[in-house]
Amino acid sequence: MSTKAKRWLYYATVACVLAGLVLLALPSVQRAVARAQQEYKPLSADAEDDGDDPSNAAGADSGDEAADSEQELGAYKTIAQSDRLELLFREGDSAIAVKDKRSGHLWESAVEGKENDSQGNELWTASSRSIFHLTFTDPRLPTLETQETNSVLERPKMTTKAIDNGIAVQYELERLGIAFEMRFRLNGDALEVEVPGDSVRESDSSWLMSIAPLPFFGAATDHDQGYSVYPDGAGALASFKPVHPEYSKGYSASVYGPDTINLNSNAREQNALLPIFGQKVGDNAFVGMITKGEYDARILFSPSGYLINLNRVSSELVYRRDYEAVKKNGNLALKPEKDLLREDHTIRYEFLSGEEADYGHMAAAYRNYLESEEGIKPRIKAGDPVPFGLDLLTGIKEHRILLDRFIPTTTYDEAKKIMTDLRKRGVGTMSANLLGWTSRGYLAYPSGNNPSSKLGGESGLKALAEYAKSSGIQLFLQDDYVDAWKGYDGFSTRTDVVVGANKLAVSDWYSETFFLSAGKQNKHFQTKILNPLRKLPIAGINFDGIGYVDYYDYNPDYPATREVTADHWTEMMAKAEAQFGSAASIGGNGYTLKHSSRLFGIPMEDSGYFFTDETIPLYQMVVHGLIPYSGDPQNLFYDPQQQYLKLVEYGYMPYYQFTMNHADELKDTYYNDLFSSDYASWVGQAVTQYKEMNEKLRTVWSQAMITHRKLAADLYETGYEDGTRVVVNYAAKDVRLDDGHIVPARDFIVVPKGG
Repeated sequence: MSTKAKRWLYYATVACVLAGLVLLALPSVQRAVARAQQEYKPLSADAEDDGDDPSNAAGADSGDEAADSEQELGAYKTIAQSDRLELLFREGDSAIAVKDKRSGHLWESAVEGKENDSQGNELWTASSRSIFHLTFTDPRLPTLETQETNSVLERPKMTTKAIDNGIAVQYELERLGIAFEMRFRLNGDALEVEVPGDSVRESDSSWLMSIAPLPFFGAATDHDQGYSVYPDGAGALASFKPVHPEYSKGYSASVYGPDTINLNSNAREQNALLPIFGQKVGDNAFVGMITKGEYDARILFSPSGYLINLNRVSSELVYRRDYEAVKKNGNLALKPEKDLLREDHTIRYEFLSGEEADYGHMAAAYRNYLESEEGIKPRIKAGDPVPFGLDLLTGIKEHRILLDRFIPTTTYDEAKKIMTDLRKRGVGTMSANLLGWTSRGYLAYPSGNNPSSKLGGESGLKALAEYAKSSGIQLFLQDDYVDAWKGYDGFSTRTDVVVGANKLAVSDWYSETFFLSAGKQNKHFQTKILNPLRKLPIAGINFDGIGYVDYYDYNPDYPATREVTADHWTEMMAKAEAQFGSAASIGGNGYTLKHSSRLFGIPMEDSGYFFTDETIPLYQMVVHGLIPYSGDPQNLFYDPQQQYLKLVEYGYMPYYQFTMNHADELKDTYYNDLFSSDYASWVGQAVTQYKEMNEKLRTVWSQAMITHRKLAADLYETGYEDGTRVVVNYAAKDVRLDDGHIVPARDFIVVPKGG
C-alpha cells in the first residue's frame, strides 16, 4: 500500500472514532443544555400558581411577554414612609423601591425596562431582577466547588410579615434546603436591610457561603450620567460610559482586608478601609454602609461590561470561609469551614439629591454616622495648627552570620537635638514617633519592650519623653503586637500564634514569620507592658499592624473571629489611651478610629484596577478635621514636590522620616527602603514646606472636607466647610481658573469663601 493510501486510511479511522465519541456524548450534552435552559430562564407569567397567598413566589415559562410577567408580579405598594422617603414593596417577587420625595427619584432593586444588554447571557438577564445573589457548596465533594444562584432562578417560597416601618420576608430555597430572612425598613430617612443570623438554615448537601442582598439596587445603564464609588485604598471612582470593554472581573474586597492570611507574599492590594460604597445617577445618589456584621462582609462593584451592561455596587455577606485542609497523603485541598458564621448583618442606605449628590456628601453621611452613633470624637480643635509629623528611626539590627550588629541611627539624646533644632527653626507643633526604640531595634518582634542601652537606656528615653512633654511635643513609641519572627524569645510558636482552620500555625513557607494571637497579646499587653511604661511621660503608643490586617484565629486557648480579634486590639488601644492620654495606629482600618489620636500610613492611591477611572480621597473626606493623619514620608518619594502637592490636596499633615546619621548603614538590614533619611539633608525643605502648609491651611485643618473635584487634567480642587477652596496644579505650567485666579505650575493656592 502506498504512503498516500496509508495516510488517507489513518485520517478515515480517526474521523470514525471522533464521530462515534460525538454520538455517545450527544445525549449528555442535550440533557445539560436542557437543564441550563430550565435553570436559567427568567420568571414569567405562566408560572404555576402557589395558591391565593400573595407572599408565595411562582415559577414561570420563558415564552410569555414581559408585560404579562409584570402583571403577574403585581404593582408596588407603599409599606412605610418618613419625611423624605417612601418604601415600596412588590409581593410577586419581593422587589423593593425607595422613592426620594425631595426629587421624586425612584431607587429600584429590580432592573426592568432598562437597556441591560447581557451579550446573550440569560443567567445575568434574569439576575438583574434578583433580590439576592447566593453562593453555596456541596460539602461532600473532595475539594471546594462553589455555585452561584439568585432569587429569580430559585423561585423561593416567600412568607412575609409586617414589622415596624417595613416588612420581613422569609425565603425558602427548597431545591437547596437553604432558608433565611431579609428585613426591609425605614430608619428615619434611611433604608436598612437586615439579615438576622438566627434566621439562616441550610441542608447537609448545600452549605451557604455568602448572600449579596439587593445586588442591582440603583443599577445604572451606560447612558446614565454618574459614577460608582468603592473604598479601594483612599477611594476609587468608576464613571458610567457608553463605550467600554468587556471586563473579566469586577471589584470584590473583604472589609478591613483579606479573609485569609498569606505570609508568603509581599504583594498586597489596598484594603477596603471602611465598609461603605455609593452610586450617583444623574442628580441623585445613595451611600451604602454596613453598620453591623461588617467584619464578615465584602464590597462589590461590577462595571458595565462585566457579564451584563449595568453598573452596580453592593455588599456581600460572608457566612462561611474556605481553608486549605491537609489530606492524608500530605497534599492540600481547599475545603469549606464546618461552622456557619451565624451573625446579624445590617446595610444602611442614605439618599442624596441635587447639589448633595456626590462622593463628598457620601463621605459626610458616613462621617455623621461615626460621630452620632459610633462615638467618634474629634481630636482636632478649631484653630489648632497643622502639626509637623516626625518619624525618628532610632535603632535596627544588621543580621550577620555570627553575631548581629545593633545600629544606633538616632540615639535618644540625638532625637532631643533634632526636636530642639526644629523648634528653633520655627516648627511650633510636632507629632513625633520613635521606631526601633527597644533593645532589639526596628522590625524585630516581639520587641521585648525594653529601651535600648545603646540608644541611652531607660533614663535617656525618660529624659527625651520629659523634654517632649514640656515642649508640647506629642511623642509616640511605635511597637508591633501582631507580628512575630522565629528566633526572638517572648512567644511560643505552638501556643501564642494564630492557628488556621486546618489546626496548623499560620506561617510562611519557611516557618519564620507568624501572627500573634490577639487574645494572648491583649492579656500580655495589659499585665506585662502597660505598667512598666507608666513611668514614661509619653503621649501614647503607636500600634503597628492592627490597622491593616484582621484575621480569624482557631488557637484553642484564644479562639477569635475577625470581630473579636479587632475587639482585642481596640481594647489594647483603649487601655493605652486611658493611661497616656492618647493612642495611634498604622493602616487606617475603620475599627481603629475610635481610639486613634493620630493615624499613620493612610493610602494616597487605590489598587489600580483597569476599570477604575479616578482615585478619590473618600477616606480622607471621612476623617479630615476629626483625626490627624499622615501617609508615606515625603523623603521616601521619588518626586518630593508631587508628594507635597498630594498632601495638600488630600489634607495630610507634612511628614518626614529622619535619622541623625546617614542611611548608608541600613543597606544590609530589613529596612533598606529608607535610602535618604539623614536629618541635615532634609531639614531645610521640611521646615519650608511645614511653614507654608501651616500658614495657608491652618484655618481648614479642623474642618470637614466637603467637596473634591477634578477641574482639568492635573488640576484638582478641594472644598471645606467654611467655603474655602484649595486648588492644586500638578502641571508644569500656570493655569488660569474661570474666576480669574492663577495657580502656579506645580503649586497650589487657597481661595477663601467669596474670593
